Amino acid sequence: MEDYEVSGDLSDEAFVHYALLSECDPLTFEEAVKDIKWKQAMDEKIKSIEKKNTWDLSELPRGQKSIGVKWVYKTKVNKNGQVDKYKARLVAKRYKQQIGIDYNEVFALVARHDTIRLVLALATQSNWKILQMDVK
Repeated sequence: MEDYEVSGDLSDEAFVHYALLSECDPLTFEEAVKDIKWKQAMDEKIKSIEKKNTWDLSELPRGQKSIGVKWVYKTKVNKNGQVDKYKARLVAKRYKQQIGIDYNEVFALVARHDTIRLVLALATQSNWKILQMDVK
């Protein structure tokens, strides 16, 4: 983090100007798509989703509304404060859900521990073959 140290006596006003000049993660797709590093991070995530067959594109049932997705961007740094990688995640806009309609639906990209335990118990009882998959 030595690269980011500012020496000398700074007033609060000068510190705010330094803070405004620091690089931030993009907040919108429109911001991110203009920068090659974020575009590459999004491309990598889409390739990963397609490779794992995460989704199946299907018709929406009559009278139902879709839940959109949005990109979330985060710069990952190592213990020395240097950029390790630029990470883009595609997440569901859960705030669009409505209680009593689709609020209890789970649109998580991660497995819960109790779900993993249940699947392992079922696999054991049913003599299913279990394969390991490392997820990047």
